[in-house]
Amino acid sequence: EGLILPRTSGDQMRMGVAVEHAVTALRPGDILGFSVEGHGVTHVGLYVGDGQFIHSASGGVKISSLTATDPDSQWRRRHWLTARRIVR
Repeated sequence: EGLILPRTSGDQMRMGVAVEHAVTALRPGDILGFSVEGHGVTHVGLYVGDGQFIHSASGGVKISSLTATDPDSQWRRRHWLTARRIVR
């Protein structure tokens, strides 16, 4: 049977169970919540493993890193608020 997630990022972050806020604690399939505007979760991504996650970006779907040292990755780490595990 399929899994249906709520439409909004805030509602998605209330699903499942909280995951420790550490890249080493993440498993593929965990949902990551980011605060782009500083007021709760405004953007989500799906962790795919090896410090990377997939998410929607202005140019389409993008794979980003939480572990690289480039400016984009540093920005993502600063704005990463939470992670949730939906699938166990």
